[in-house]
Amino acid sequence: MLDLPRDDAGLATTRVALRRLQELLPEFLVDLVTEADADGLVVPLDGGVDTATAAALAVDAVGAADVTGLVMPAGLADEATASTAEAVAEMLDIEHRRLQLRPVLAAFQEMVGESGGPADDIVATDNAVARFRTATAYYVANRRNALVVGPVNRTDRLLGSATKYGETGVDCFLFGDCYRTEVRALAEAMDLPVEMLDGGPRRGHHEPTDAERLGVDAETVDRALRLHVDEGRDVTAVADRLGVERAVVARLSDWCRATRHKRHMPPKPSTNR
Repeated sequence: MLDLPRDDAGLATTRVALRRLQELLPEFLVDLVTEADADGLVVPLDGGVDTATAAALAVDAVGAADVTGLVMPAGLADEATASTAEAVAEMLDIEHRRLQLRPVLAAFQEMVGESGGPADDIVATDNAVARFRTATAYYVANRRNALVVGPVNRTDRLLGSATKYGETGVDCFLFGDCYRTEVRALAEAMDLPVEMLDGGPRRGHHEPTDAERLGVDAETVDRALRLHVDEGRDVTAVADRLGVERAVVARLSDWCRATRHKRHMPPKPSTNR
């Protein structure tokens, strides 16, 4: 975990912490590009806070001329957030392209047909789209000798909100140690248009957020994860500290445990004795 000054809730949202993140994260990207002998960075843009912040930090690291933003809508529901993503790219003065993935999805579903199950399986479709976006980002990155920046935050990683081999298929997790609340605070500190970015994206455009499912606010989710996962406090102690139902923290703990496979390399049998 990043060694940063934290607020009373244990989150790195203090002014000093945010200033330090603005120094550390671009330095991390510079080192990454240098070690890989790469020529730049590719950042998928989805109209949300995380990708916009990642793109801004990439610009701070290598300069706008060496950052490419990819806007990859896959249906009508993505058009509003795609327009927001393009506005972010223009604000940052980075090269960007809108790549419409709807024809790719349609061709894929026609080719797979019923052999893969119902074509209207929402979860399967959302996961397929996430993996198409990763494949597209890497195609562009390979053509440009660039690295793909992953904007998935620590909250989404711990709760398994990111698609395995989709959003997790990247060259780095820039916000791997930063909770959702911390990334939002960082965006505000960098004067990004957070209110405009709050409109999306929402995975699948149909699912409630983890906070909505639990009946608590997003910051409480982050505080609970910080106490339970990072500080190792048990479920009851965390619930008492935050003044929430024990069931809320227990469900978060269960989600972390059930999605552990998404955060680790695939298991392999050991033949070495």
